[in-house]
Amino acid sequence: MQKSSALSSYHFKRTKIDGLIQVLNEGSYVMAEYSERTGVVRWQRVVLATQKEKIERWLGEHYPVQAAPSEKTVPVRTGSRARAVSSAR
Repeated sequence: MQKSSALSSYHFKRTKIDGLIQVLNEGSYVMAEYSERTGVVRWQRVVLATQKEKIERWLGEHYPVQAAPSEKTVPVRTGSRARAVSSAR
């Protein structure tokens, strides 16, 4: 994984929160956070626009948006039993 010269002063770290990637500068300051779930980058410090574009593009390529795990659907009961429970209340 080779980074361009504009990205060489940044490193990327996965946080304990699922799907969140931190963008850190040489001094280990958090510059931005990227969500793999939404693909949104939230900038916390000022960065040149050209560097922002390159970082956002790099994040999208190396950490593509992940679909959230689908929740199991619980079938809703219908019929006489459901009506009996609701009318007993």
